Parts: sequence; C-alpha cells; structure tokens
Amino acid sequence: MKNQVSEISISGITYQDLCPMLQSRIETVEDFVRIATVVAFEKNGGEEAKNLKLVKLVQDRKMTPERAVKLMESFHIAKKDQGTNALTEALDHVLHFGKGYKLYNKDSRNLSEIRSQTIQTILLSNPYFTQRLYPEGTMIEPQLGQESSVDEFVKNLVHNFFNECHRTLKNEGSLFVNTADTFKGVSCLVIHKLVVEMVNAGWFLVGDWTWKKTNPKPVGKIKRLQPTTERILHFVKDPKNYYFREFIHWKQGELFGIQRGCNDAKSGDKKDKVKWSLKKPIKRFKDFLDEQEVQGVIEGASFNWSELRKIDPNFTHLAPFPAYLPILPILMTSRAGVGDVVLDVFTGTSTTAEVALQLGRNAIGYDTDPASIEFSKKRLDLVELNLPSIDEITDFENEYMTAA
Repeated sequence: MKNQVSEISISGITYQDLCPMLQSRIETVEDFVRIATVVAFEKNGGEEAKNLKLVKLVQDRKMTPERAVKLMESFHIAKKDQGTNALTEALDHVLHFGKGYKLYNKDSRNLSEIRSQTIQTILLSNPYFTQRLYPEGTMIEPQLGQESSVDEFVKNLVHNFFNECHRTLKNEGSLFVNTADTFKGVSCLVIHKLVVEMVNAGWFLVGDWTWKKTNPKPVGKIKRLQPTTERILHFVKDPKNYYFREFIHWKQGELFGIQRGCNDAKSGDKKDKVKWSLKKPIKRFKDFLDEQEVQGVIEGASFNWSELRKIDPNFTHLAPFPAYLPILPILMTSRAGVGDVVLDVFTGTSTTAEVALQLGRNAIGYDTDPASIEFSKKRLDLVELNLPSIDEITDFENEYMTAA
C-alpha cells in the first residue's frame, strides 16, 4: 500500500458492525482498514471512546476515515499521559532543591552586581502606596510607597526600580508584580496607573491574575466590600518570544470529545481553515490553580507564621507572603537545572528565593533591612541541606507541565 496504517487492530468486530460504514465510505483499501480500525476502537474502547462518536462523524461524511484514525491515535496518547490532578499533591514534591543563591543588603534601585540580560524570572511584591513603613536600613533614597501622590509612587517604582529589572532581564524573561490598590475613600487607581506607566516604559502586559486570600485581614468601617484580593501582573520584554510552559490539569471523570476547530482557533478564521480535533478533559493551567474553577484566580491563606518561627522565633516581618504564590510563575517561565536565575528586588523573608531553590533554579535577593537578610540566609541555608536530584525535579515538571 502507498499509505500504510500502523498498528491496526480489528479483532472482535463483525460484518454487522461494519455494514453501516461500508455503504457510504469505502473508496480505497486504505479507507477500509481505517474504517474497520475506528469501528473496533469505538466498540472496544469503553464509554470515552464511544463518546467521541467517530463512527457517526465518518458515516455522516463530516470527517474522513484518515482523520478519524489520527484522532483515535491522539486519544490513546492523551489517555497514556493522563495523570492525577491534585496540585496540592504536586506541591509536596517541590520542597527541596537548591543550586545556590546570593543576597544583597542594599537598595535595589541599583542592581550593578547583575549583568544585563542574565535574569530569567523576576518575582516580587513591592511596598504598597502609603500602606506601611519598613525599616530603612541601607535605603539610599526616601522610602518607596511614601510619595505624596500615587502618580509619583508609580513613576518612582517603574523608572527607578523596574528600569533596572528591565536591564537585567533576558529578552525571553518575565516579570511578575504582586501588588494591590490603595483606598482613600475612593480607589487611588494604583494598579491601573501602574499598568499604563509600565506599558509606556516598554513593558508588555501578558497576564493579570487575582490572588484571593482565604483569611484576609479585616478592615474597619468602609463603604465597600472587605478587601480580600491582590493582583499578580505578568510583564514581559518580548511578547512573541518569552519563555512559557503551561500547567496541565487533568480533570478525572471528564469525558473526551470531538470538536470542530481547536482551542486556538480564532473567531475570524475562514471555514476552510477549521479542522476536527480531539477535545481532551484537560485544562491548560495558564492563570488559575488546580481544583479551582475560576480562571485567573489563585486562592489560599495569606501566610503561615509557623514557617518562619521554626527558623527564628524572634524574627518578624511586616508583609511576608506565602510560599505557594511564587510556584506557578517560576515553573511556567523558567527552567530547572540549567542555571536560570530568579530575582526578587524586595526579597523580605526570601520566600521567592526559597521556592526558586526548591524548584532547581538559582536565586538572587535584594533588601535594605539587614535583619531580613540575616534571616533569609538562615532560611536558604536550611533549604540547601536537603535537596532532591535534578532528575526528580525534571520528572515532576514533565508530569505537570507541557513542553515549552
């Protein structure tokens, strides 16, 4: 045969099974083999195989036998790759891996220790506008967040801090900014103004996540809903070429299906471009956590102080954030075991650096508070005492992440 079909199995089917198909679709010997294969697949493949309705699509001349066989093969591959769906289980496997870190007790307006275009991922939570006074330590300028207006705050953050981030970030890199709005009776529009200023400065916004806290700190009498969320803004230098891996979420119990077109199809595509494809029980983990049905939302507790007290019971910090927050940004935009560096220019208790080390990346942190730097050293040294192999990290990522 000119076009042979590999691994054909048609055992167990009868003439009655094939009869409806034979009346309408047989044009070549190859088509006969393909039709027989699809009929056997639907008959013996269980509920999910029947749900695809490949036989009916071929019989109704909505799909060619060749395409049906390809979809059948895609189904087998997808079933083989399908795994469990609990991110909570995944997190238990990302707790111990370190390749090295550097901490600088200095103002991060100046990142002269870092060469240009050497950082893969930057993840930070900057001081919020008029929210807190931090220890001044080694600050070289007035404290960020205490400006007289939100416009001054945004310009200071973008042009004096993120300008250096832009210089050190690789063209394929990503910057994640965890931030929140400030209210003085009404919204100060911090997030809106920050995004506009960043775009005007040459950044590109490619993602906007919501962090929903399950135990938010209550606020006094306010004429609005209690604040329960913060934002995580994803900026890049090159929107066409930044590195990104999607998170695979298999939803157990969901059936496979056939769809006209694909997830990437655009509404304006011409009809002749639309193809049949396999609709899998899979959710692409772009901007929402496993087991959470709301897209663009990361949900979890604000912070567990016991994590820090185990390291130093006498240390406190004004605004630590939980270890689960950096996991997805780091997994999706950097690589393990190849020297990728994750930077936090407001490192605080070094949560970002800790997670980076545990996921097989290198880490750099900046903070003006010497007490925070000393605590971070204790924390990161403990991380590096108990490390899995790079193979374990790679296996974990290949199980939960798509290919880049």
